Amino acid sequence: MKQLLSGLCALLIFCMSVGCSPDPYPGETGRILHVGLRVLPKSFDPPQIEDESSGKISAPVYEGLLSYHPFARPYTLQPSLAASLPEVSEDALTYTFHLKRDVTFHDNECFADGQGREMVAEDVLWAWKRFAHPATHSKGWWLFDGKVKGLNEWRDTLKTDMTKARDNGEEVGPLWGIERDVPGFEWIDEYTLRVHLAKPYPQFLWVLAMQYTSVYPKEAVEYYGSQFRNNPVGTGPFMMKEYNPVYRAVFKANPEYREVRFPNPEANPAERWDGWQDDRDAGLLHDAGKTIPLLDGIEMRFMLEDQPRWLYFSNGYLDFMNPPKDNIAEAMPMGELSQVLIDRGVRMNKWTELGTVYGCLNTEDELLQNVGVRRAMALAYDHRWTVDNLYGGQALVATSPVPPGVAGYDPDDLPYHTRSGLADLDRAKKLLADAGYPNGVDPKTGKALHLTFESSGSGVTQRHFAARFKDEMRRLGIQVDVVVNTFPQMVDKMRKKQFQVAGLAWGFDYPDAQNILQLLYGPNASPGIGAANFQSDTFDALYEEASILGDSPERTRLYEQMAHIVSDEVPWITRAHRIRPNLQHRWLFGFKYTEVNDQYWHYVNVDEAERRNAVEAWNQPTLWPIFVFFVPILGLLGYSIRRSI
Repeated sequence: MKQLLSGLCALLIFCMSVGCSPDPYPGETGRILHVGLRVLPKSFDPPQIEDESSGKISAPVYEGLLSYHPFARPYTLQPSLAASLPEVSEDALTYTFHLKRDVTFHDNECFADGQGREMVAEDVLWAWKRFAHPATHSKGWWLFDGKVKGLNEWRDTLKTDMTKARDNGEEVGPLWGIERDVPGFEWIDEYTLRVHLAKPYPQFLWVLAMQYTSVYPKEAVEYYGSQFRNNPVGTGPFMMKEYNPVYRAVFKANPEYREVRFPNPEANPAERWDGWQDDRDAGLLHDAGKTIPLLDGIEMRFMLEDQPRWLYFSNGYLDFMNPPKDNIAEAMPMGELSQVLIDRGVRMNKWTELGTVYGCLNTEDELLQNVGVRRAMALAYDHRWTVDNLYGGQALVATSPVPPGVAGYDPDDLPYHTRSGLADLDRAKKLLADAGYPNGVDPKTGKALHLTFESSGSGVTQRHFAARFKDEMRRLGIQVDVVVNTFPQMVDKMRKKQFQVAGLAWGFDYPDAQNILQLLYGPNASPGIGAANFQSDTFDALYEEASILGDSPERTRLYEQMAHIVSDEVPWITRAHRIRPNLQHRWLFGFKYTEVNDQYWHYVNVDEAERRNAVEAWNQPTLWPIFVFFVPILGLLGYSIRRSI
C-alpha cells in the first residue's frame, strides 16, 4: 500500500510538472515558422502545382528565373535564378536570359555523390520541355500553348510518335523524346538561354515567376520517378526535411544557399520601391540587409478544420493566419481587431484579394441566351446583404470582373448593379417582363421559370450562398433547384455545357486583367476554361488587340472596354472581391502576405524567445482537474494505510 501511495504521489508531481497543455512541437529547436494549411497538398512536382496548398509547400524549395519583389505594390518582378531581367528584342518576340553562376541544387541522394551540382541553362530548358511534354499532362499547359515558337508542333509530334512507338511494342516512358530540340528554346552557353515567342506575349515574364516554370534537376525526376511528387529537389533557401502527405511538411534552411540579402532601401536608394517607408514603419524591414534565409526551418501542418486552426493561432501555436469566416466576428468585431488580440500584440494586415466571386451563366442555355433575363437576374442580386452577412463585411461589391489594384478596374461601371449594392427589384421585374417573362412566368406554358444552380459542395458556406441565390430569384418570380456537386463533378458539367448557373470564384495567377478576361474570350469556351460560353465579336477583337500589348494606357483602355461589355452583357453576375485580413503574432517579422505568390517565406523571421515566453504565459497548465482526481484517491489510500497499521 505504501508503494502504491508513493507511485501515485510521483504521478501527481509529474502531471503538475508537465501541466495540461502539451507542446504540439516537442523537441523542436531554432527559429521555426509554424504554418497551418487548410487543404491537403497534391504534389511537389512543378508542372502539377495548381492548388493553393501545393503552391505553399513548394515555394520554399523551388525557384524560377524571376520572382516577385516581397514588398513592392503594385506587384513587381525581380531576378531570381536569372542574373537580371531579360533583354527583349524590339519586336517583343525574343527574350535573352543570363543566369546567376553561384546556384546549386540541394544536396540529395538523386545525385551520384549526394551533393547538389551547379544549375545551368540546360536545366532551365529541360524543365520547360518537361512542362510541355504530353506525358506530363501539366495543369498549366495553357500558359505556353501557342506562345513559344515551334513548341506546339514539338508537343503534337511527340504525341503522335509516342503512339506509334507503343504500337510497335516500344517502351514509352514519361520522358520519351524530351531530348528533341524545340525551335523556340535556344541554348547559347551554360549561363545564357534565349526564348523565341510565336507572337508577342506580354504576360510571359509573370509566367516565369509561377511554380509551373520552376527549375529542378532531371536527376531527381529520373531517380524518384512517380515519387518525385513527394521528393522535391530545387535551388531554394529551404530544403525538404520531412513530408507526410496527410500530416505535415517540414523544411530546413539550405546551408549551401547562395548569398541573397534582405532588401535594404534605407541604406541603398537603388533598392527602394514605392511605399517602402510605410513598410519600414510597419516593422516589415526588421532584418534589412541580412542574408536569407533568416529562419532555421518551416513546419507546415495540414489542419483541414477551421476551428482547430483558429485555436492553434489563438494559443500562439501558429505564427499567422487568415481567420476563418466563422471566427471573423470573434477576431474582428466591427471589422477591427478584438481587444484580446490587441493585448496579445497581434497585428492585422488587410488587403483586397486579386480575385472575383461571380455567378457564371451558361449563355448557350435556351433561357439564358436571353440577355434581358441575365440583366434582370443581375439586378435582383442583393450584393450588399451578401457582403454584410455572408462575408461579415469583409468584401467589396464587385461591379467589374477586374478587381481593385489591377489596370482595367472601373468602380463606376454600373449598368446592372446599384451603387449601394442593393437589389433593384422593380427595375429587374421590368427587364424580365421586357424579355418576355412578366412576373417570371413563361407565357408558352403559364408556369414560373425554373433555373438550376450548381453548388460546388455541401459545406455551410456553399449552402448559405445557394439558399441566398434561391431566395433572390424567388423574389423575381424564378424558381431555383439547387444541385450539390463535388468540385470535379461541377467542372465536368461545365466542360460539357450541362449547367445553367454555377457559383464560382477566380483567383489571379498573375496581376494582369488578361488573366481573368481570358475566361470570356470566345475561343476559350467549353470544354475550355470559358464556362460561360460567351460569344461577342467585339469583346474578342478587343482581347486579341490587347493580348499583344505591353503594360500601357492603351492596353488599360482596352481592358476597361472589355470589362464594360461583361457588365452590359452579363455572362457573369459579378458579386464580390473578398477582403483578406491576415493576422500575425508580434514575434513574426518581414511577412507581407499575398495570395498571388508564396515567395514571402524567403524573407520571414521569428523571435523564438519572444514566442516561447508568450506561449508559456498564454497556456498555463490547468491543475484543478488533477487535484479533483487525485486528492480523494490519496485520502482514501491514507485512510487505508492508517487502518492497516
